[in-house]
Amino acid sequence: GDIKLEVLDVLNKKLVFLNENFNNANELFDFVGAKTKELDLAKNSYVDALKKRESDFPTAIQFNDVGVAIPHADSEHIKNEFIALVTLDEPIKFKAMEDSDQEIEVTIVFVLGLLKANDQLETLQAIVKLLQEKNALNLLNDADNINDVIDALNDL
Repeated sequence: GDIKLEVLDVLNKKLVFLNENFNNANELFDFVGAKTKELDLAKNSYVDALKKRESDFPTAIQFNDVGVAIPHADSEHIKNEFIALVTLDEPIKFKAMEDSDQEIEVTIVFVLGLLKANDQLETLQAIVKLLQEKNALNLLNDADNINDVIDALNDL
C-alpha cells in the first residue's frame, strides 16, 4: 500500500505532542505511556517494555542534522495500534541504532505501538523513507499544530 497513508492512518491525532520538553528519554516514555493508557491503547506493561527495548536495541537515527528516534515495544503490550509523534524544543540524547556507543541529539520521536511484528518492520521502513525526504524533518520540527504535521506528511 501507499507508505505515507499507512503512517498517517496509524498516526493518532491524540498522540501528537509538539514542542515538548523532557529531561531524558525515560521522561518522554513515561509521558507517552500515560497517554496511551488513558486512551486504552496500551497495557500497563508498555512503558517498561518500551524502556527496556530501547536500552537493548536503540532506535535513534541521524538524518542530515536532525536526530530522530523510533522507539517501540512488542505487540503483547499493545491493545490498539497507534503511532505517537513527539517533537522536542530541546534535544534529548538517545543511543544510536547503528552504534549504541554513540549518542544522537534527538528532536523528533515516533513511538510505535503496532500489533504485528512484520508491521513494525514495514512501518519503521516507511517512517525512515518518509524522513529521508529532505523537507520532512524541517517541516516536522517547525510544525506548531497537528494540522501542520498532517499537511507536512501529506505533501511529501
